[in-house]
Amino acid sequence: MKASKFILTIFVLTILASYNRKTNENNQTVNAVIGDISYLQTFGQQPTNETDENKRLQTHLMYVETLLRNKDVSSLTVEQKENRFKNLDLLNKYWAAGMFPKNYDYPDQRIPCFIDKDGNICAVGYLIEQTAGRQVAEEINSKFKYEYLLAMNDQTIDRWVQASGLTKEECAMIQPAYGPAPTDNYISPAYGVSSSLMGGLSLSLNTINGIQLSKGANNKTVPILGLISGAGQITLGTINYPKEQRSINGILVNESQRNLSLINIGLGTSTMILSSWNLITNRKPKEKSLSWNLYSFPTQDSNMGLGFSLKKRL
Repeated sequence: MKASKFILTIFVLTILASYNRKTNENNQTVNAVIGDISYLQTFGQQPTNETDENKRLQTHLMYVETLLRNKDVSSLTVEQKENRFKNLDLLNKYWAAGMFPKNYDYPDQRIPCFIDKDGNICAVGYLIEQTAGRQVAEEINSKFKYEYLLAMNDQTIDRWVQASGLTKEECAMIQPAYGPAPTDNYISPAYGVSSSLMGGLSLSLNTINGIQLSKGANNKTVPILGLISGAGQITLGTINYPKEQRSINGILVNESQRNLSLINIGLGTSTMILSSWNLITNRKPKEKSLSWNLYSFPTQDSNMGLGFSLKKRL
């Protein structure tokens, strides 16, 4: 009974870990200030992990551009107004081109990226590059590559913001957070550990099931645990089976995660089959309800007699 509870606990924890990981991924928004309101208002639904990344980013930047163009700027100076609309024109040009940086270093979360390793620059970085120069943008990137703009405590940034005609909060509203770059060689630690635990458990139970089948052991505990473990591993593999991701480079699939999911599903299935076979074949033999016996006994004249008995169990 204790073993059954232990297996059930592992099963529940692994499924919850996988579910929570996916839920957290879905809850990561494209912007720290306004979240995914741009996508919701444009398409009437929240984006998912399968939403095209470029579409999500362009929708956000287009929405923010419109929002900022319609904002009352009567308090700004003439120069600030000119700079503001110049920057908004640049923002329009930027999102229309669709060349966004990729988040190569944080595979489990959305996060801003000022300039990626390919040289692609973020929206605010592009505005700085076009108005203050690439060198200024590179210097900011060296200090704040993966930082949210409101957390960037830097005089260079503050001076640029003051002259841009935008507020720092508006710049933060522009700044997107980028999803993990599509990869064909990544397995999250949570999924890797869960798969190792369930895989080791299933292999152990398969071995014990095989021994019991060969010896005809009468024990239902192991096959029942095997059914639980097998079902858990199949569920784990199914939940984490990767879907195709669309990008500007085409359709990509996480090959490593897909292979691990197939192994989980296959091993879980074999465990369930072997456990079911063990559970069905290793039944306790029924006691015969009718039995008979021949026996000998000494007679009064010192001879041997032969007796026969018949018993029926009620």
